[in-house]
Amino acid sequence: MRRSRRLLAAAVAALTTTLLALTPLGGAQVAHAATLFSDDFSGGDLAGWSRSGGTWSVVSDDSPALQQARDGTDARLFAGDASWADQAVQARVKPLTLPGNGLVALLARASGATSYYRLAVLPGDQVRLEAVRSGRVTPLGTVSHPVTVGSWHTLRIEVAGTVVRGWVDGVPVGTGTGTLTATGRIGVQTAYATARFDDVVVTRGDTAPTSAPPTPTATPTVASPSPTASPTDTAPPSSPPPTSPTPTPTGTAPGDGSSVVAPDGSGDFTSVQAAVDAVPTGNTRRHTITIEPGTYREVVSVPADKPYVSFVGSTGDARDVVIVYDNASGTPKPGGGTYGTSGSATVTVDGNDFTARHLTFANDFDEAAHDYSAEQAVAVLTRADRLVFDDVRFLGNQDTLYHNSASVDAVGRAYFRDCYVEGDVDFVFGRGTGVFDRCEIRSLDRGSTSNNGYVTAPSTMIGNPYGLLFTGCTLTTDSAAAQSVHLGRPWHPSGNVDAIGQAVFRDSVLGAHVKDSPWSDMSGFSWRDARFFEYRNSGPGSTVTTDRPQLTDAQASTYTPQRYLAGTDGWNPVP
Repeated sequence: MRRSRRLLAAAVAALTTTLLALTPLGGAQVAHAATLFSDDFSGGDLAGWSRSGGTWSVVSDDSPALQQARDGTDARLFAGDASWADQAVQARVKPLTLPGNGLVALLARASGATSYYRLAVLPGDQVRLEAVRSGRVTPLGTVSHPVTVGSWHTLRIEVAGTVVRGWVDGVPVGTGTGTLTATGRIGVQTAYATARFDDVVVTRGDTAPTSAPPTPTATPTVASPSPTASPTDTAPPSSPPPTSPTPTPTGTAPGDGSSVVAPDGSGDFTSVQAAVDAVPTGNTRRHTITIEPGTYREVVSVPADKPYVSFVGSTGDARDVVIVYDNASGTPKPGGGTYGTSGSATVTVDGNDFTARHLTFANDFDEAAHDYSAEQAVAVLTRADRLVFDDVRFLGNQDTLYHNSASVDAVGRAYFRDCYVEGDVDFVFGRGTGVFDRCEIRSLDRGSTSNNGYVTAPSTMIGNPYGLLFTGCTLTTDSAAAQSVHLGRPWHPSGNVDAIGQAVFRDSVLGAHVKDSPWSDMSGFSWRDARFFEYRNSGPGSTVTTDRPQLTDAQASTYTPQRYLAGTDGWNPVP
């Protein structure tokens, strides 16, 4: 029989008060409550788990086990309830691949896809306890412990109030004081690594132990040395320390107005646009619109006179909240004419200091069902400045993400962190300045053996040194043929000779679908006159040829996220 899944809230509450028991623990006495969640994956599926990246499945090991099989990406899987407070999380972990920039981890009290406590197995026999907030890592403790790839190890995190403790194979990793939110789910994670997980158990613990937890049921496969659980200021390879000052918060407005959108009427509004319409014109305070799970089929516009607006998916899983529509450039308008590329957008952002987290923007225009002369179909159009998209999915085909600015003389900056963007032709395009940090950029298959499209089509104005930067990203495909996708081509809107596209792909993993000669001409303009560069990419699609301009080390130091986004006001949203 499969171990029981998440218990009903009422049962948990009752058991928490009636089943507390003191358990001997190496001389210490620790209070433990009923099991909140357990999974040994014997059911063969991922029921009860929600995915954020990666390729997850249940496979056969010494027993059924959870596997994440995609390397070169940051993959997380979450379970449990966002209301969980004090908790003890334990799991068996088997790293399958663990490269120099990789990690395999157990997560506790996750308040979102990028904020949680983490116990991470790192290369070089290092295990580290960390607090991660919006991707920024604070080490809480570390221990040198033999970690064998291909062998099982037991990880355990206990969080009680602000006290966080971790163990690996019964050896203390460290103890720290955390300042993350007081409640959250649990999870597992790999970054640029592959691994298996099994026997995940979550219990409610009202008192954190003062010594090692009970001996794991799975005997460690290696001996454990004496711990040295002292704090360290060194961040793991997958989360490098910031190279600039602490981030400036998006928007400087004090206070926080809020509203809730829910399709069942349980919130303040049933549509996202209605919530935007209710934000005061000329507002000087941030207004957070929390969006409950559902598919919202509507066109949404955030006007220029409504800055400081935030869209936040309530569950922390970007797949749970979808804002979608299906207009294309050639779609007839009710009053005559067609929508055009800009008018096709499902969501248009003209208000400065907009943020979006944990949701999906999509345009599901069906190309096969229509025969329009213009089939560009935009999911999101941005024409504002200082925008942050965190754990957001952008879904479409041609022209998915139109990152623009308010005018040819204006700079529109946006930071895309841990996002997913998919499409085929020119699916990241425009004159905006955009940084894509640790994102998955997925090219869809158009059925060609030689040309399945173009990732970018920047139209950066010649006076702007910074266009599109992809750093630490992974370029993937669903099934496009090898050597069939271009990195980009230069877009000159209306033949504007001053639109000299700028794009850099650096420190990223490029799949085999990327061409050896990845840049292409467009509308009579040569790509060689554009500002296209690469730097230190890896993967089968990263072969350096004479048609692939590379930055020097000195040049690369000026093409960083902070440089792209600083502008004249020093804006820095980068963790």
